[in-house]
Amino acid sequence: MADIFAERLGNDELQTLADNLPIPCWIASATGNNFWFNRHWHEYCGTTADQMAFGGWKSVHDPEALPEILSSWETAFVAGQPFQTILRLKGEDGIFRSFLTKVEPTLNSDNELVRWVGVHTDISEQLDAESKLRVIDEAERQRVSFREAILAQLAEGLIIADAQGRIVFVNQAANDLHGVIKLDVPPEEYAESYSLFTEAGDPYPAMTLPLSRAVINEETVIGARWRIRRPDGTEVLAMGNAQPVYAPDGEKLGAVLTIQDDTARHTAELALAEALTIKDALLFEVNHRVKNSLQIVNSLLTMQAQRSQSKELKDRLNEACNRVDVIARLHQHLYQHGSHNSVNLGSYVREFVHYGVRAFSEGGEINITFADNTDVEVEMDRAVSIALIIGELLTNAMKYAFEDNSQNEISVSIYMVGSDLEIVVSDNGIGLPDGFDPTSKSGFGMKIVSSLLQQLSGSLVVKQQEKGAGFVIRFPVSPT
Repeated sequence: MADIFAERLGNDELQTLADNLPIPCWIASATGNNFWFNRHWHEYCGTTADQMAFGGWKSVHDPEALPEILSSWETAFVAGQPFQTILRLKGEDGIFRSFLTKVEPTLNSDNELVRWVGVHTDISEQLDAESKLRVIDEAERQRVSFREAILAQLAEGLIIADAQGRIVFVNQAANDLHGVIKLDVPPEEYAESYSLFTEAGDPYPAMTLPLSRAVINEETVIGARWRIRRPDGTEVLAMGNAQPVYAPDGEKLGAVLTIQDDTARHTAELALAEALTIKDALLFEVNHRVKNSLQIVNSLLTMQAQRSQSKELKDRLNEACNRVDVIARLHQHLYQHGSHNSVNLGSYVREFVHYGVRAFSEGGEINITFADNTDVEVEMDRAVSIALIIGELLTNAMKYAFEDNSQNEISVSIYMVGSDLEIVVSDNGIGLPDGFDPTSKSGFGMKIVSSLLQQLSGSLVVKQQEKGAGFVIRFPVSPT
């Protein structure tokens, strides 16, 4: 049989060349009969020439694909045209592998078809690799799609730029904020492409935008604010954060910008600020009017005291005037210092003490010493009680402590003792009677002090000193 094949080839060089090719190949006659297979064919398929003769070659083809292969081969044969396909050939081990098959017609010098030559290139590993790659690509595509689906659902706007700063992803929330999606935009075109402006409404310098700073300068930008002008003319006040993104090995991958619409919050903030301004103006007016009203009351009491023929009534009315003046001065302090519901205790008491001693001392010079390092804010109602208590103690000192007009001194000191405030009021006068007990005194002033101390949850004790009288008031800074 081999001799017959050799005779039909009629070209020993061609046979030798084909027989030594490292891939399976065969030769068919002009009529399409396969009559010769090279050595590599037989080595791969585990066949002999006799087994392949008279159509035996069909036995090494995938039976499911063979009808389609024969049909394609017949079409090419009739047309006398080259034929290429991928088919599966069974190896000696019984495993089918994929081969890229090319069949070419061979013509003689008279341009007559004399034979067909078929060559098979094993591409099974390539196809397996491509199949695995497709699986990997599909898995990656699904992961990317899943990730993008998640990012698209975020309520917060998200824009991602690559390492060069070109925008590669814009989620739906960011699209809603801008009214547009533009990809592949470089940093220098951010502001123009997305119509970005400063809070003041000026064109935003592109290279100082948060995303630009993050991707170019590798900065982390927190709480930046800017304006977005949408294509329909509406504006959004945006607030966002930007930061660079790095791979595990430290390589810069790009940057990410998160954005949220801050328009409503900012509008509410402005409205609140306006409301607070109006409130301050109203409270200023209220405190001013209360102070004026109390001064009118004070004037009426003063007039009544001047018209009274009774010294005792006149003294009582003057004391009442002093107490009303304490409250009036507090309201004056409130509107003068811009705080309408609390006062800095040290600042107010210093002012009150100096004014009170000057205004209510009955002749003579009294030196005032004041000390405070607490810097404590006290609510208005507690400040009134504290001021009235100090006022009563000052009044008593000015009425009873001094026998002459020389070297008279009153000192007021404020201390913090744990969470309590301690106020010490003392003088260098004649001192207190032996066995003096402020809690047992029946005078109206001390009754006022006792009542106010109850409101403050405080206490009053007599301070022991070599000369003069001293009182220590103590109460919690905050209401209990």
